[in-house]
Amino acid sequence: PNIQAFDRSAGELADYLLEKAGVAVLPGTAFGSGGKGHLRLSYANSPENIQKALEHMAAALSEL
Repeated sequence: PNIQAFDRSAGELADYLLEKAGVAVLPGTAFGSGGKGHLRLSYANSPENIQKALEHMAAALSEL
């Protein structure tokens, strides 16, 4: 997802989401310069777990 609206770097947001939501994401730049301003997610899980992770992320991000 595009995270440019947040006043934090992708690395800071990744750390925040791990701490607050229990969801691991990577800064988009981990996959090249085209990922600047984005986070990368893995979808290698069940649809139910992905939905839970997205809900946890939304709740944590709404606190910023």
